[in-house]
Amino acid sequence: MGVTVTVGTNGRVSSCRVTRPADPILDEAACDDLTRFARFTPALDRDGNPTTATWSTTIVYQIN
Repeated sequence: MGVTVTVGTNGRVSSCRVTRPADPILDEAACDDLTRFARFTPALDRDGNPTTATWSTTIVYQIN
């Protein structure tokens, strides 16, 4: 599955969007967890001030 998040100036996820769905329950859980737990170093603008940015990734679920 793929997700894209928007990272705010505080380094926290302000929005999450599933770009390649896997399963409705897993899709919702991924965005919930990223929004709740993920922390980033904010992007900086040309003047060195924190700004919003997006980040995309792929999440692979594996059953053991």
